[in-house]
Amino acid sequence: MGTASWALGEAAWSYYELIAGRQTPFPSFADAGYLLFPVLAAIGLLIWPSAVLQGTTRWRTLLDGALVAGALLILSWVTALGSTVHAGGATTFGYVVSLGYPLSDLVLLTLTVVIVTHARQAQSALAMVAVGLACLCVADTGFAYLTAEGTYETGSPVDAGWFGGFLLIAVAAYQGAAPTREDPIGSRLRLESTARALLPYLPAGIGLAVALTVEFTGHGDHVTLAAAAFVIAALLGRQLLAVLDNRALVRQVLAAQHELRYQAFHDPLTGLANRLMFGDRLRHSLELHQRDLRPLSVLYCDLDGFKDVNDTLGHDAGDIVLKSAAERLNAVTRTGDTTARIGGDEFAILLEDGGDPHEVAVRIFAAFAQPVSVGHDVVPLTTSIGIAELTPDQATPTAEAMLQRADRAMYAAKRAGKGTVMTWTGQPTPAHQPRSRPAPSNGDAPSPTWGGGG
Repeated sequence: MGTASWALGEAAWSYYELIAGRQTPFPSFADAGYLLFPVLAAIGLLIWPSAVLQGTTRWRTLLDGALVAGALLILSWVTALGSTVHAGGATTFGYVVSLGYPLSDLVLLTLTVVIVTHARQAQSALAMVAVGLACLCVADTGFAYLTAEGTYETGSPVDAGWFGGFLLIAVAAYQGAAPTREDPIGSRLRLESTARALLPYLPAGIGLAVALTVEFTGHGDHVTLAAAAFVIAALLGRQLLAVLDNRALVRQVLAAQHELRYQAFHDPLTGLANRLMFGDRLRHSLELHQRDLRPLSVLYCDLDGFKDVNDTLGHDAGDIVLKSAAERLNAVTRTGDTTARIGGDEFAILLEDGGDPHEVAVRIFAAFAQPVSVGHDVVPLTTSIGIAELTPDQATPTAEAMLQRADRAMYAAKRAGKGTVMTWTGQPTPAHQPRSRPAPSNGDAPSPTWGGGG
């Protein structure tokens, strides 16, 4: 529609120049077609998919627009706009129409730079449109300047800007109509290029350089100074916004790192520590045992009959049972203890600083005495517990060996009748007589035995 409007204006101009055989009046119907083009072109640019005035980029977009507009105002004032204002006009209407050309070009070029900067993805068609509109603005500026000076004639070199500008827009339309294959995931992850991010600063730098030049040469005035001050203020605002955006980005990155660390060391279903965190805590405790002779204990708990719950009631019911078991295990331990879901229906508890594992086992059985309600069903909750204790006078095993001791004691409790607790000991004692056949030796005690308790 914009190019059609320009074509109508050009037809009117050609009629006056070639058919009527007289000088084109000003203003005329040709000016109506010409001036309607930037209005329709601006609407076309706003329809273009971009992040302009959307979401968190709204203020950045406005500051970029102010930055570009102030810089282009300087350039326009020292060329076309200033000459047009000083030249005046025979009539008020003609004077307004004369100002319409440089002002509309200023708005259109500002919008073009902002749209290119904040486009959702780099597109050669959009870049070609931008260059074409820039050529049209340069041609309009030259036309307005030469007209104000009274030296414009048809066929002037500035006319080449109109030919080139519309040719580029036509090529861009052809490219934009061609089907393109877009990667939706890649487009979301694509970062803004450095060239596009710095694009608003290019006219700002040129505008300030021109303002300084005309000021030092004695050709500056209050409009140039005011526009330069406006550009500097927009620059400071843009940089302040960049600092605030960077701070917000750093906070988001830190929050994401915290969330990733939490997910890496916690079970997503129960919220307890996972096997990775439990192993890290256990290794640290063993280092303290080796250095400071601090005692520690590991309880290994396995839910009895959990497979039947999944098979008969479904995995959703199994998840409810696991969550309930995790809550009850967490409730009977101290703040400094580590309760973890090792995998499946297996849980482990690390007791440090002299915690009594047998008392904890008694509290676990008491907490599990109440069944779990799963919809209209009631699921009994029982567990078999294996205990591995490490006293100050014992040699420090590896974390894997310590956990394996508690694991084997738990399987001994399973064989002893479930719902019981068994303790791994390096030497048999009267208080802990074997209640099942000895498990195979794991290499860290010459003759491991299993003691009953609980």
